Amino acid sequence: MNKSVTDQCGWIALAGDYPSYPTLNGKQVADWVIIGGGFTGLAAARRIAELAPNARILLIDGKRIGQGATGRNSGFVVANESPGHAALSAADGRANYAAVNALDHAGVKELKRLIQQYKIECQWEDTGSIHAASDPKNFDKIRHHAQLFSDLGIDATLLDETVLKKRLGIEHYKLGVISTGGALVQPAALAKGLANNMPDAVETFENSRVLDIAQDSSGALLTLENATVRASKVIVAVNAFMPRLGLCRDRVFPLALTASLTRPLTDTEEDAISNAPSWGILSPQPLGATMRLTKDRRILIRNTAEYQPSGINSAMLAKRRNIHYAGLQRRFPWLGEGAIEYTWSGNICISKNSKPVFAKLSDNVFATGCYNASGVSKGSIMGRLIVDHAFKEPSDLLDMAMSIPKPDRIPPRPIFDIGVKARLAFDRVKGKSEA
Repeated sequence: MNKSVTDQCGWIALAGDYPSYPTLNGKQVADWVIIGGGFTGLAAARRIAELAPNARILLIDGKRIGQGATGRNSGFVVANESPGHAALSAADGRANYAAVNALDHAGVKELKRLIQQYKIECQWEDTGSIHAASDPKNFDKIRHHAQLFSDLGIDATLLDETVLKKRLGIEHYKLGVISTGGALVQPAALAKGLANNMPDAVETFENSRVLDIAQDSSGALLTLENATVRASKVIVAVNAFMPRLGLCRDRVFPLALTASLTRPLTDTEEDAISNAPSWGILSPQPLGATMRLTKDRRILIRNTAEYQPSGINSAMLAKRRNIHYAGLQRRFPWLGEGAIEYTWSGNICISKNSKPVFAKLSDNVFATGCYNASGVSKGSIMGRLIVDHAFKEPSDLLDMAMSIPKPDRIPPRPIFDIGVKARLAFDRVKGKSEA
């Protein structure tokens, strides 16, 4: 395998040429500033333009628009989160899950509306997500998922080994459960399409990192590398990077995930999987493999997650690529060593109790993020709703977002670092048979 691997996201590379947006410079004054150009920030900017079309609205990203975690995830537009981590034995736990579930479905609906309105080509497929296991030790988890989905009124079906083999074209998985309502997507193409169709009222800037947010009675002063912005209202939508702005440091933290995407399958390889239609697989174990057979006939695998605040370098990425190939070999033993075309890393935002940030931080600053690995659908609706919260626009969905418990407090560093690495090591051992 390659000794050095460039962190090139396959989704982003395959999405084609992106438009370039300017860097923000000089002294600026705006009515609204959205920090973060991912799914949440794009949704927030669009909603502000709907409610205040004559306002000056700045959408700012520290890197490229839509090319952070938004363009680097596995492309699951989640409608029904895994109920495994939810406290569903109590009435409040079921109510919280129901609220999250309604928000996810609303996010799916909103994205479908925009895709149809703007004719965005992003390999969108209305197909259920499959939680599946190969190790009998995890079968009870799958059955538990199926029962909980049923108890919650979610359309779900248990899939045995025979059905899974026919559906996936491989023999690896032995028991699964499929739930409907979600979708699979090429996430970078989706984000690119959304960014390309922003309302005229939104001014977009990239490579414009916000270094500091200072607040006073008249609004907020943002300090950037080459600019300052006086803003009346600010929406923070930077997900895992909230702590870098001094926000939610004791509530959220990043996890670094790596993934690989193969070249398109050959005709012989298609025959080996009986030309199975595209699919997506989620693991019942936290550090089991996430798998995709994409619409353009590539295989994606993501089977590593780690706490790496300093990031993933090329040497580390090469080692993760080897782990990905080993995971592919277990499922597709005929796949050659050179089949992987892209390997990349990205950060997701996690909270101790798997709850998102959705908060009014002050009279002038609002924040949402930390979607615990389900940010495509959730970010697309929470970005709209945080704006509704700022505008005091009531709705049942806003009430649901407000009802979700806040992220639990996490211990200070270095105690936290030791604890999270120990927990990930434990999860890695438990999930090894599904990696």
